Amino acid sequence: MIKINVAEIKKQLIGSASYHYELDPEALDLTEDDVSLEGQVVADFTLHNGGEMILLDGKLHFSVKGECGRCLKPLVQPLVSTLEERYYPEGTENLPDDAFTYKFDVVDVTDALRESLLLTVPARMLCKPDCKGICPVCGADRNVAPCNCDTRTIDPRLQALEALLEK
Repeated sequence: MIKINVAEIKKQLIGSASYHYELDPEALDLTEDDVSLEGQVVADFTLHNGGEMILLDGKLHFSVKGECGRCLKPLVQPLVSTLEERYYPEGTENLPDDAFTYKFDVVDVTDALRESLLLTVPARMLCKPDCKGICPVCGADRNVAPCNCDTRTIDPRLQALEALLEK
């Protein structure tokens, strides 16, 4: 857990403080089931006095291990996540459902960092934007060499018609 005392920030009219953390996935309560990370997560953020709230803004830098969604090659993809959150004192009324709260002048940024990281990870990674993938017939990597497999799919209801056309 990453808990930060914001009492000094709140005392200043335009108070802010910057932070730099190099975190292991366990510090953000991340497991291999959530996401497979390569190395540490680097968090650079600033907490600002926003009057009745504490504002968090910054960036997360991390790398995700996975495989290409088309050719299945293993890859490591570096990603950057933007952080923008608001923390309200506990007990504040009429808050949005996804609002973060704090009490006793201590802000726990763990959930905000974890949420931002998980929302940045793509559902399907690609080794390169123009990856051709593998052939569905023979399994050859079409990025390396083209194959001559017939990949046309024919509606089974029209297969008899194709046989007539070939005659």
